[in-house]
Formats: sequence, structure tokens, C-alpha cells
Amino acid sequence: MEKEKKYKLEYSKMQKVNNYGLLFLVTLFLGAFAFLAKYFLNTEELIYNFYSEQLAQEQVEKLIQSQEKWQWLGYAIIPLLVLLRSSLVAMCLSVGNFLYNLNETKTIKFKHFLRIALLGEFVLLLVGLFKFGYFYFIKTAFTLQDIQQYYPLSYINFLDIESLQPWLVYPLQTINLFEIAYFFVLVYGLWKLLENKFSKSFEMVVVSYGTGLLIWLGLVMFLTLNMS
Repeated sequence: MEKEKKYKLEYSKMQKVNNYGLLFLVTLFLGAFAFLAKYFLNTEELIYNFYSEQLAQEQVEKLIQSQEKWQWLGYAIIPLLVLLRSSLVAMCLSVGNFLYNLNETKTIKFKHFLRIALLGEFVLLLVGLFKFGYFYFIKTAFTLQDIQQYYPLSYINFLDIESLQPWLVYPLQTINLFEIAYFFVLVYGLWKLLENKFSKSFEMVVVSYGTGLLIWLGLVMFLTLNMS
């Protein structure tokens, strides 16, 4: 009995280290992509060019100086944003597990679902890598709006973005191969965690994560409509 408790304690510590390690790696890669975009895609100059058409030169310079002053904050909040996004996904999976109750013999904790969501973040990291590669190697003449609107392997790339309503841009960007890959990472993670049928895990992710994603898209569309 004591040996079993010791094993559970060691396993619990290992899971914490793994989750913290995954969060650190995702944060590191995202920070690296932000650094590469700033210095190799010259986003600072793009920002200057974008606002120079709307503001006076003095105002633009103050804006750039302010961004330089607080750029450390942008890097600092990366782990918080990743943790928030992963926690929301993990919450959806946790609710799905509660509703479906697919494995009554196994105690599943929130950190297990969080681990699955953090593993899925590595799929989303590829978005930044593809995006950087596209503008650095392929489309070398671009604007700030090009970077903001482009989403690799997305349905929106086949459309004329200029003719779309602003509130439609984000939902259409979400229809992409990376999102599909992320979805199946969640399915596979649940399948291994719950030790059930793959089809059941698939159904559970559709209901739980799918519902959460629809609510999030609805919220973004609502905010965009009110801000535009």
C-alpha cells in the first residue's frame, strides 16, 4: 500500500513537471517567433508605415517608442495566454468527460486534460513557423495587414479578404488544416487517457471542444461587430 502511494506521488510530480515543461517549451517557441518577426520581418517598420497614413509623424514616433518601452510585457504575458487558452480547452474536455463518464474505473484530474491541451499547442506553433517562412521566403513584399490577415493552409486564403465583412475574417481563418490537426491531437490524447473507443473520444471532443470553439467564435464575432 505504501509502495502504491509512493508511485502515485512520483507520478503526480512527473505530471506537474511535464505540464510545466510543455508550457515552458511552447512559451519559448512563441517568444522566438515574435523575436524573428520583429527583426527579420521588420514589423516595427510595417507598424510605422501603417500608422503614418493615419497619424502625424510625432504621434507615430511616440507610439513606436511606447511599444519599445513595453515590449517586454508582450513577451511576459505569452505563458499566461498559453495557459489561459490551454486551460479553457482542458475545461471543455473535463466537462465532456463528466457528461460522458467514459471511464468510471480511472480517476482523471484536470491536469491530465491540461496536458493534452498543451500537447496540442505544438500543432498551433506550426502556424507561426509557416507564417514566418511564407513572408520571409515567398511573399517578401508585404504590409502589416497582410501579416494580420494571412493564415497558412486556411480556407480564407481562397477568398478576397477585402470584400469580406470584418466579423467574418476570424471564423474563416479558423477553417484550416492546423485546427483539424489540433482537433485530432485532442481526440488521440483522450483516447489514450481514457482507454476507450476512438469513436467515443472523437464524439466527446466534437461535443465538448466543438461547443467551446463555437462559443468563442460567437464572442469574437460579437466583439468585432461592436468595435467596427
